[in-house]
Amino acid sequence: MANASASSPTNPHFFQPLLPGFQSHLNIPMAFYSKHIKGTTNEGNANAVVVKLRSDASDLTWEVKMDGRRLTQGWQEFTTSHDLRVGDIVIFRHDGDLLFHVTTFGPSCCEIQYDDDVFQISSDSDKEMNQETREAVFPSDKSCFVARVTPSNLKKDALFLPRDFSRSNGLTNRECEITLLNEYGKPWTALLIYYKTTGDVYLRRGWRNFCHENQKGANGLLTFKLVQAGTKPVLQLCSSMHNRDCIRGSSSSKSQGRFLTLTLTHYNFKRCKLCLPATFLKANGITSARKIILVDRHGIKRTTSLKPDNNFGRMRLGKGWKEFCEVNGVKAGDAIKLELIKEEEEEDRSATYLLKFCTKV
Repeated sequence: MANASASSPTNPHFFQPLLPGFQSHLNIPMAFYSKHIKGTTNEGNANAVVVKLRSDASDLTWEVKMDGRRLTQGWQEFTTSHDLRVGDIVIFRHDGDLLFHVTTFGPSCCEIQYDDDVFQISSDSDKEMNQETREAVFPSDKSCFVARVTPSNLKKDALFLPRDFSRSNGLTNRECEITLLNEYGKPWTALLIYYKTTGDVYLRRGWRNFCHENQKGANGLLTFKLVQAGTKPVLQLCSSMHNRDCIRGSSSSKSQGRFLTLTLTHYNFKRCKLCLPATFLKANGITSARKIILVDRHGIKRTTSLKPDNNFGRMRLGKGWKEFCEVNGVKAGDAIKLELIKEEEEEDRSATYLLKFCTKV
């Protein structure tokens, strides 16, 4: 029996075991579809039918396309976020208006327990997460993940790392020190702990200190990138506005001076767009500047423009930054450390700003 359905007067249910290839789509049982869904949608425009999925593991809502009785586009994102595997069982509770609450069970028929800290990706329906965040994290870049700061993980001083991220980057079956870098390259030390009984990987003894000193409060979303593996891994907090507090325009971490660390993503090169974070610009008094000089590793200078990128103070570099990256041997996935140099002009009391390449991180 491949599937079954159960119904109640208010919230009908159905369940499905996950078989090989389940990531591409999932079929709603015919009996359930005929009784509870068919006729409630615009069947003449089936390509536009979208169902919404929710779970107790997150406060996000996933929008998934429904072709006939098959869940397709968006389903893979849901399965990846919940770390679903062959042999797991999913139970769908229909809450009306094509909204389903999904409960997940492992092969032992015990409900899967999720830590509420981390999801490998964010939902495309979450409009507060911008396109740069989504493209940096899913699906091509397995070196990134999005972490949620919660009262629980701050109290425990422990952050759960998503299983797919840990496995893809060789962080399982080991215990060692790990370095956390903020947007500006300032380091904090934590411990990487592996629990053999569950197969889970955590950051311990350093996570809480990192959040407090960088003013990252509960409910914020932070995007991290593994910029160095080896015997002592290094996680870099992405400099772009990859958490809800920044996107909403709230204050983020204080500037750590004139140094800035940027992680270049495929999105930067694809869209020909590279931005400087608002906190760095404000801290160094260059919010009104409209040009900046890029200095490469050979000392060659290139003047480029600075243009406001959003309403929250972030500014994007004009033409010349891609050539600057090429000369310094920087490509997508690399993290670079830059130094801001301010040159005063005595005659008109104006200032010239230079952004000098220091090194790859």
